[in-house]
Amino acid sequence: MNQPRTHAHLALTSLVTAILLAGCGGGDEPLASTQAIDPQAPAMGAAADAPTVAPTFHLANVLPPEPSDIDSDGSGASALQAPARLALNDELAGLPTAGTTGEELRRRILSTSRNGSNASPLAGTASSITYYTPAQIRSAYGLDKLPLATTANKGAYQGSGQTIVIVGAYHNATVASDLAAFNTRFGLPACTTVAIAATAALPLARALPGSGCTVSVVYATSTGGLGTKAPTTNSGWATETALDVQWAHAIAPQARIILVEAASPGSTDLMGAVTLAAKLGNVVSMSWGANEFNGQGTLEKYFQAAGVTYLAASGDNGRGVSWPAVSPNVLAVGGTRLAANGSNRAETAWSGSGGGLSAYTTAPAWQSTVKVTNAAGARVAPTQRAVPDVAFNADPNSGQYVYSSASGGWVIAGGTSIGTPQWAGLVSIANAVRALAGKAALAGASNLVYRNIGAVAASYGSTLLDVTSGTNGSCVGCSAMSGYDQVTGLGTPWSDKVVAQMASW
Repeated sequence: MNQPRTHAHLALTSLVTAILLAGCGGGDEPLASTQAIDPQAPAMGAAADAPTVAPTFHLANVLPPEPSDIDSDGSGASALQAPARLALNDELAGLPTAGTTGEELRRRILSTSRNGSNASPLAGTASSITYYTPAQIRSAYGLDKLPLATTANKGAYQGSGQTIVIVGAYHNATVASDLAAFNTRFGLPACTTVAIAATAALPLARALPGSGCTVSVVYATSTGGLGTKAPTTNSGWATETALDVQWAHAIAPQARIILVEAASPGSTDLMGAVTLAAKLGNVVSMSWGANEFNGQGTLEKYFQAAGVTYLAASGDNGRGVSWPAVSPNVLAVGGTRLAANGSNRAETAWSGSGGGLSAYTTAPAWQSTVKVTNAAGARVAPTQRAVPDVAFNADPNSGQYVYSSASGGWVIAGGTSIGTPQWAGLVSIANAVRALAGKAALAGASNLVYRNIGAVAASYGSTLLDVTSGTNGSCVGCSAMSGYDQVTGLGTPWSDKVVAQMASW
């Protein structure tokens, strides 16, 4: 069923100005953030002193046509087709995907791409945008090779019995209806909306193996409890949480999804939401960030709940280190540009992928298994935390469909934020398969990814695609290369192999 296109679809004013990102391009400019951080400032000792964070997504500079109904029957037939493509003229090709006023973005889009019908490309820097359906992404990354749901496996390979917790700021009143529109168009399993009372006992009882998808929204207090009052709304954050929920579901379509809404993007409120998230499920996805800062180590306690894997976006503005991705207790997800047709895929590093060596956090022991490029160009064991750890498609010019009422309907989205919930989906599938075998949920995945995949040549080559080209800046160490690099980490997943590896640990 087609979703109506409204004037709101073109009203991107507040959306684009909300895309304040947590990286920097080229390695020398100040990091983009809602609060500048002075590296020489005194250590910050409390969450209230940490910077306000921002969502880490980008929208492509076109408004796409509505997706066809080819997948609505659940067949995933679009996986057999090449991804859709829209041409850009010079004006749109050169327009930044963040930092431009919404009014200017709307004016340029209206002049060239109303309803996805573009003007002819001009000579010079003309380019195009390729964008993918869930079935195409699942095929490209090997999710279609996972076993189908059976009575014996109880839907474990679709994430049944597991909970993915999305943490965001402000209220998204349409997250469930947006997910329903996404599911209907792409033939994904429907999700039942389930209310979780503010009086619910915590930790929340786990979902039952064999159960289907449910989606819930809860409000976090700053102290990590369940609140009773919905936060105010914000269109940028609403688009962020819409894409997080939709793409977590696209990867793990039978998992329970809970959106935890913080009252604000201030770190005190968000750390309350992260604390609550760990009481609701064992995979926590955080598609937001800010400049790393002196004193960030005082917040490590928020990412150390027993039996929980935390994931965070590495940032979307190139060379630079973002918090909380820099935490040694977090799996940091960087970004690539995807070129795929069916199961054939090639990837290059996305220029916006946040990454680098932390100025404040020392390298965890498990990163001793890799080498990084230092300022002199030598490959050495890191002494400081290196990010990212892994990667996923993130370039908005190789973007993915999202339905967001806050953005007026169908948009093409990218950013390391869209890769983070997809990696969260993979971890929750692995946890479901582990549960079938009577194993506990993974307690943080970074250590095991480095030691059991990255450090084992046979596992590495078959489990992750090592991205070896592309750059996120002009510095020494800003380029992707064979093995670990500070743009795409260890690489992107062959999902069936990643699940098998994680389930075996």
